[in-house]
Amino acid sequence: MLGPDVKLSSNQIASEIRAKNPDAPSLLDRMLRLLACHGLVTCVSRKLDAGAGNGEDGERVYGVTLAGKAFVNDEHNGSLAAFTSNKVDIEVWLRFKDLVLEGGNLFEKVHGMPAYQYKSLNPENAKRHDTAMTNLSKIIMKKILERYNGFQGVTTLVDVGGGYGVTLNMVISKYPSIKGINYELPHVVQQAPSFPDIEHVGGDMFSTVPKADTIMMKEVLHNWDDEHCLKLLKNCYEALEEKGKVIVISYMMFEEAEGSNAAKFLYQMDLYMATKFVAKQRTEKQFKSMAMDAGFSSFQLKCLVFNVVAVMELHK
Repeated sequence: MLGPDVKLSSNQIASEIRAKNPDAPSLLDRMLRLLACHGLVTCVSRKLDAGAGNGEDGERVYGVTLAGKAFVNDEHNGSLAAFTSNKVDIEVWLRFKDLVLEGGNLFEKVHGMPAYQYKSLNPENAKRHDTAMTNLSKIIMKKILERYNGFQGVTTLVDVGGGYGVTLNMVISKYPSIKGINYELPHVVQQAPSFPDIEHVGGDMFSTVPKADTIMMKEVLHNWDDEHCLKLLKNCYEALEEKGKVIVISYMMFEEAEGSNAAKFLYQMDLYMATKFVAKQRTEKQFKSMAMDAGFSSFQLKCLVFNVVAVMELHK
């Protein structure tokens, strides 16, 4: 069993994966050098007694960096690999020019139907998408639960657009006194696994939202345009008990353009939403403006994780 901090040569990796191609070590080494340039793996040269390997006097050995670990599957953390390698989404990216010139729903133009309908009719793609979202949720929520204490004292928590309930289960695992309601489309909750203290409820969030003292929406608003977001926030406001709150977890755009790794990720995610849903990522000012327009009395940015994901509270 290989440990998390082990460093291997391309020859060792080729042996581990049982590659039959005699050129596999050389090809792996060339690939890993590229990944090292992008900070996904470390690269160190070491000498060999016999002078064999991928260098004249030795060989290069590689280890996984913190960034690289985000693409590695294990039982405790999710992997971003499924999120970044979906062929269906890549086909849409290649037609971005059409979105700029003509507007409209680019995903629908490329695949003949909106993204949510395509997902419901293509089980394999849906599985890949759901795996990607689940893995991303694990990475994000693990960090949020370390830093954010706003779930303390919550009686009933409704997760609007909560998918299969993975995020809600992570919250309740830390705060077992909370009664959880996972609110999603009926065909989604029919496939959702059972979790302790979580009730799966099917419905349409644009029609109504279950009543509770606290409502959570994680990565929901960025799937919709301003009109739909305002409608959804108003529904949440009506469903809240007096002095209740909505916890919004979402990517938050910088007010000004910059070149940090966080900014690069956010700008890419912003265009991803434009191509797939005719939607966008938003700034703190834009979130606050929508909250006030929906009737909330206050808006608070509670914390920011990974410099890209904001946890906000909207109070009734």
